[in-house]
Amino acid sequence: MFIDIKKFDQDLYRALHTSEPEIKVVMYEKVSPNSTPDRLQKWLNAVEKNGGKVEIEPPPNELVPKNPLALIGLVGGLWDAIKAVSDFRDSEMTRAVKGRDAVISLERNARGEVVVGKLTFKKKVN
Repeated sequence: MFIDIKKFDQDLYRALHTSEPEIKVVMYEKVSPNSTPDRLQKWLNAVEKNGGKVEIEPPPNELVPKNPLALIGLVGGLWDAIKAVSDFRDSEMTRAVKGRDAVISLERNARGEVVVGKLTFKKKVN
């Protein structure tokens, strides 16, 4: 479960060093993709820096656009935030994502707004 405290980084780091094929991070407080906390953004950035892919999964029961850029438009500023630079200490820790991809699962809240429901760090299949 994601709570924006330093302990989250340590827990995720340890989880990523297990043999589990998927590490799921459920959002305690659902946020807009445009307001993704910096703590999560650095992990997503690390996935890309270490050769992984970051994918976006639309809310359940919604049609997936034929053009993947339409999905990127759905989450707007998230991609700019993912490109943020991490400091050296964080980059050492976030190397734990090497060999994994990330999936951002979106959902709709009671007001119909698109929010981040969970993140899944998946081991790459060779």
